[in-house]
Amino acid sequence: MLRPSSPSSFRRPRTVAVVAVSAGVALAGALGTSASADLQSRLGASQAKDRQLQQGIAADASHIQGFQGRIDDLRQRLDVLQGTLTGEEEQLTSLQTSLRHARAHLTILRLRYVQDRRTLARQLVGQYEAPKPSLVDVVLHAHGFADLLELADQFRELSQHNATVAGDVRAARTRVGLQTDRLTELEARQERVTQALQAQRDEIAQLKLAVVDRQLVYVRARSAKSAELTSLRANRGRLEKQLAAIQAKNARIFASAASGSGPGLPSGGAPAFSAHAGTYGFFQAPGTNYSVGDTPRIAARLDVMGKALHLHLIGISGYRTPQHSVEVGGFANDPHTRGQASDTPGLEGVPEATLNKYGLTRPFGGAAELDHVQLLGSI
Repeated sequence: MLRPSSPSSFRRPRTVAVVAVSAGVALAGALGTSASADLQSRLGASQAKDRQLQQGIAADASHIQGFQGRIDDLRQRLDVLQGTLTGEEEQLTSLQTSLRHARAHLTILRLRYVQDRRTLARQLVGQYEAPKPSLVDVVLHAHGFADLLELADQFRELSQHNATVAGDVRAARTRVGLQTDRLTELEARQERVTQALQAQRDEIAQLKLAVVDRQLVYVRARSAKSAELTSLRANRGRLEKQLAAIQAKNARIFASAASGSGPGLPSGGAPAFSAHAGTYGFFQAPGTNYSVGDTPRIAARLDVMGKALHLHLIGISGYRTPQHSVEVGGFANDPHTRGQASDTPGLEGVPEATLNKYGLTRPFGGAAELDHVQLLGSI
């Protein structure tokens, strides 16, 4: 058989779409199963949700802290107002006690005033009804000069007493009236101050309750997010265990393939390839031709190997006409034009020894030719 001068003579050009398909299939082959790819996707979504929840919890905590500062400030203002209000209430109580004492004192003074007026009235009536003594009578009835002086002193003392009682009553009434007015005014002012302080305290207390209610919204939201985060992480832990089990299984499979201890072709060779919808095996890309030359047997052996090693292999190039091969950057006489080769992404990690066990070979070296296979012994 005519062979090319270098492996690069048979390198296949890739369109952007084909490169993307190859990369996706290579990743699927590396993971080993579509289940592991699904778990990886779910784990990625879980981690993204985890970050979102953590950001939400941090934002809620920031809001809660901001509200806490306002609540502490309002609490301090309430404490100050409560202390002031307590002092004002004590002063009001003291004023009310003083007012009661003043009113009681006024009552006593009024009683004394009434009593003194009655005494004064009796004295005045007695003086009026008694005959007015003349100087001659006073002198004649006096028992000596000393008695005369004593009588004069008694008249003078009586007059002074009557005047003093009347003055005391008038002064007491004035004092009591002034004190009553002053205490009444102080009591009224103190009541206004106390009511204003109570209103201010109630207003601040209502404001504090409103802030606490707003803070509670974020506290509940944070608690809900924390609970969701805990559940999310527990579920992610289960997914990670499942993925680890799948990866361990795939590692054992690839280790077996690398050591060349895989099952290989069954006795009697590979059955004829038939398209299927399974997870593992060979899958012919749309628009490709695997019906010419060796390509049907290549497809059948790739299918057996893919199922045995849990690989998802897609044939992106089988038989090509010389014209088509030249159009895509190949050569008019390369193995594809004779139906002797397949480009199959997903084979990159399969050792040559394992390929040989399935009657396949990778004839050309280089990273660009890792997915190019032909029948063993056909070269």
